[in-house]
Amino acid sequence: MKYRAKPVTVDALKIAATHPRENDGAGLPLVLEDGSTVLATPEMTARMEPVAGDYVVTQEDGYVYLNPKAVFERKYEPLP
Repeated sequence: MKYRAKPVTVDALKIAATHPRENDGAGLPLVLEDGSTVLATPEMTARMEPVAGDYVVTQEDGYVYLNPKAVFERKYEPLP
């Protein structure tokens, strides 16, 4: 069987900078391109350690995840 991904619209911001974790097990502070900050949870960083240029992605259902720059830019294109 063949499958095709359904069109997905997401909100995403590029990570401008990361800060060191304050203690073991804590989230990873991320500064986004719009100047806002988010705390990447240990679950979000279990599969990748984000760096500047990667993306924080929010799906329409509210699910938030990290995406490496190359993967995100290959999969998504900006809406007009």
